[in-house]
Amino acid sequence: MTRDELNRELRMHSASWQAVALVYAALLGTLVLSAMAITA
Repeated sequence: MTRDELNRELRMHSASWQAVALVYAALLGTLVLSAMAITA
């Protein structure tokens, strides 16, 4: 698989940045909540 093919695949499967941001926010939120639960 050439680099161009790989790039095309990645672009086809890549989500919009909003979806990525949402997933990151959910992960961070979970991390913070669990940290607060441990330290509380």
